[in-house]
Amino acid sequence: MNFFDTDFHCHILPGIDDGAADVKESVELIKMQLSQGVRNIVATPHYRKHEMSVEKFIKRRNEAYNKLINSGAFEKFPRIMLAAEIALERDLCVTKGIEQLANQRMNTLLIEIPYEGYRKWMSEEIEEIAYRTKKQIIIAHLDRYIDIFSSSDYNDILNIPDAFFQFNTSVFCKWKTKKMLKPFINDDYPIVFGTDCHNCSSRKPNFDLMLKHLKNYEPNYNVRMLFNAKP
Repeated sequence: MNFFDTDFHCHILPGIDDGAADVKESVELIKMQLSQGVRNIVATPHYRKHEMSVEKFIKRRNEAYNKLINSGAFEKFPRIMLAAEIALERDLCVTKGIEQLANQRMNTLLIEIPYEGYRKWMSEEIEEIAYRTKKQIIIAHLDRYIDIFSSSDYNDILNIPDAFFQFNTSVFCKWKTKKMLKPFINDDYPIVFGTDCHNCSSRKPNFDLMLKHLKNYEPNYNVRMLFNAKP
């Protein structure tokens, strides 16, 4: 398990969110990921605290996972780690059981900032979540906000203590987002990648783009330590 074979963000579990519609599509997505070099998958279905409790979400997530695993589609599945893409909301930090949505293998919580104008409370809420849960925070698809966040907005986010930053592998598809990523590479930020795949057509896996563009990349020290963390 390492940086170059782990998809940190994807929606492959069947029928739980706007990702894979059923087991058949889940299997096809996994086959695509495997063909692109993925061997470890962090399954991150959407969690929104205003929609359901953590307890109910985990029950639904486990049901979807078991349906996939028991499908008989593979003799041996790749490693699938259960987590969530957690929508950032006010007072998320006091949500009962929020720490249970962590990737237990790596002790990480994937947090999705709202796709709207940046507000100071967002960084403050993330810091409070990290403090209360004692989990490593990963901020989801930082490249997605390139058209709505200013430089000062990004600076605030980058100054969140000990945060990791996840980029979608589609960052390599456009000159603008590739340019955005370059300082993160050059300045040795703690970054990880995920396909954020949802389906087999418009949002299919493209993990091979990362492997192509970063074949000589040396991950940040803290990222390397993340893979060595005890579960």
